[in-house]
Amino acid sequence: MTTIPTYDAIRAIAARLVQQRYPTAVAAVIGGSFATGRQTPTSDIDLLLLFEHVDYAWRDTIVAEGRTVELFAHDMATFTYFCKEMDAPGGTVPLARMVLEGENIVAPAAQYAQLLALAQAIDGAGPPVLDVENLRRRRYAVTTALEDLVDSTHPGEALAVACQLYEALADLRLRAAGQWSGGGKHLFRRLQAFDAAIAGQLDGALRLVAGDLPAGQQAFAQVAAAVLAPVGGPLLDGFFLPAPAHWRSAPA
Repeated sequence: MTTIPTYDAIRAIAARLVQQRYPTAVAAVIGGSFATGRQTPTSDIDLLLLFEHVDYAWRDTIVAEGRTVELFAHDMATFTYFCKEMDAPGGTVPLARMVLEGENIVAPAAQYAQLLALAQAIDGAGPPVLDVENLRRRRYAVTTALEDLVDSTHPGEALAVACQLYEALADLRLRAAGQWSGGGKHLFRRLQAFDAAIAGQLDGALRLVAGDLPAGQQAFAQVAAAVLAPVGGPLLDGFFLPAPAHWRSAPA
């Protein structure tokens, strides 16, 4: 695949797939790169299928007309559960974002209106607030990772730590500000949309670690200080983390 397919071409593939294989779907939402205009020649099709009822939610990867399709099948109850109980506690709502950003290619029905309203409500509510203990753990994790990075002289080890630190700092910047986070490329996109300055600093710092380690170490120290300052700053001395008392094996 060398050319980027048009949205209309992708929509036609998805529509034929739904009609032929999932005719009982009451909604079929194209999300992902094609919904946001970020598609590449090899982008897959993300397709959320909503049914009146499923015995269980499922995910499947198939190939339709030469194009990889990622399927996410739900009814309203499983969609609600996945969003509220599985994704939201971790600060992300990928299914809800798929609905909000995507297009329903099945004839409009009451179920789709309910799905859209639910996705809007979930997204609008924002992620769970980070409590004091959660913030302390995150501050400590960032502080120790930064120490590892600054102390590192091995380029491979430093890059591995820098990748870990990038994710921790980006997620902390978003969550501490009451913003939804994301994973992988979606983490960068969410941060770029919310705080372009910090996104640019993190991106630049990571690139520097790969090419100029001392400069990268300094850049990460600067952006870490900026992210940590609003939540209490670095944390090492005094961080105490007791394990639950029942975390012990029974006597032999």
